[in-house]
Amino acid sequence: MRGKRIMSNELNVLYQFDDNYAPYAGISMLSLFENNRDIDELNIYCATMNVSERNKQLILENADKYKRHIIFLDTSKAIDTIKKLNAREWNNSLATWMKIFVIEELIGKISNLLYIDCDTLVLGSLRELCGFDFKGKAMAAVIDSLGFEHLDRLNIKINKYYYNAGIMFFNLDYFYTHKDFYKKMLMHLKKNIYRYQVNDQDLLNDFFNGNILRLSPQYNFQGIHYMYSDKTYFKVYKKFDYYSKEEISYARKHVKIVHFLRVLGNYPWEKNNFHPLQKLFNAWKAKSLWNNIPQREQTRTLFFKIEILLYRLLPKYAFLSLFSYVKHLEKKKSIK
Repeated sequence: MRGKRIMSNELNVLYQFDDNYAPYAGISMLSLFENNRDIDELNIYCATMNVSERNKQLILENADKYKRHIIFLDTSKAIDTIKKLNAREWNNSLATWMKIFVIEELIGKISNLLYIDCDTLVLGSLRELCGFDFKGKAMAAVIDSLGFEHLDRLNIKINKYYYNAGIMFFNLDYFYTHKDFYKKMLMHLKKNIYRYQVNDQDLLNDFFNGNILRLSPQYNFQGIHYMYSDKTYFKVYKKFDYYSKEEISYARKHVKIVHFLRVLGNYPWEKNNFHPLQKLFNAWKAKSLWNNIPQREQTRTLFFKIEILLYRLLPKYAFLSLFSYVKHLEKKKSIK
């Protein structure tokens, strides 16, 4: 069966989460619903791992208020495959891998699928993604703002962008028409998973290299751009292939999806964090069905304690330069 034709005003979205991240997925969904009333059909697929019935019920209640459709996917096969691969955990969970495996069940049923991480807020309309033109590519994504050093580790010599896997727009029609594409991806993963330090994000950049359409940074505006001015950021990272200052400046004023990412080792929902977007997150949390959950405890390692101290003491440019140099040494060591 050919993938269902996407209506001119329909969008399919995927979230993946375990019970720890269910509240943040729910808060992200709330922002998606609230800021996308102009989309007629908004279908939310949830790939879950050990999520409580209470959190599932809250997610359904969250969607019902906006008359949106929630589909909880059967993830048993995906979880079994992930475990057999001896996949690396991310934030003490294997859930990060699920998006790669659950899409198999959707090929031939829907035309495309927008994956959104839980550590996000949708601040604008995504209507422009309805009926999106992938220009023949298998997916679309946004370049990672700090991932440049991974290119050498993955031996990427052409199409030298390192993309962030927090928002991935899958062209499932491409998967459907290229019959062996998904199978080849799994075979590639099995052969290379041992060298993937950033899990599915490394797979995205390795296997899909040359087959990714570059999205505007509006659709994955990353936390570092709230920590540093564009002048400081581009002074440190000017040698890498990234968006222009003009593109980042425009995206900052017209953000569609903000991606928190860890800042100094913390998310904005953790105690005593220094995240520049904690007020924004707390405002959305207060509107949500999870408004009473406490801030999470976070054990900081000595490394992060030193990092926080230096961030507070050093000028922004000096700190970011030092941070970039340390990351460069880490990546250089990992290549050897």
